[in-house]
Amino acid sequence: MPRMRLISECFQLLKESDPNTAVTLCGLRRLVKIGEIPSVKVGRKCLIDYDQLLNYLTNPPSDKPDEANAIGKVRPIY
Repeated sequence: MPRMRLISECFQLLKESDPNTAVTLCGLRRLVKIGEIPSVKVGRKCLIDYDQLLNYLTNPPSDKPDEANAIGKVRPIY
């Protein structure tokens, strides 16, 4: 069963487990807004799975640019 929580509740859980965390509430909201962390809208509320958040923070995606957006590379124009 997923542990769906509000963004603010996830932030509080992170602070309880690690009081010196560098993750901020604004940072969590930004990750949800750009789609890095999947979310579900319920009315005006935005719910995220706390376990998926922990997984994202434990295993962040690589910052390697993909071929289409690589700087200094020749790319085809369509």
